Amino acid sequence: MNELPYMAVLALRHEAAGREYARLTADIVEARLIARARSAERAARRRALLRERLGALRPERRARGPELHCARAAARAGGAR
Repeated sequence: MNELPYMAVLALRHEAAGREYARLTADIVEARLIARARSAERAARRRALLRERLGALRPERRARGPELHCARAAARAGGAR
């Protein structure tokens, strides 16, 4: 009995199984990347919506001018001597 054809069929099956495994692995990696990107987009939308809602509740903060800060620092430096 010649076993060469039988071995050839097994080798082809093994090669085909390797290609299928590689394809399935690539599909899984792609699906994970897509899911991660969608999750990040949803989180960004939720943060923006929350920031928008909370921004309406808080009054606007008035920024102090740098002159006030510099005057305080100058007064502290002058008084410490």
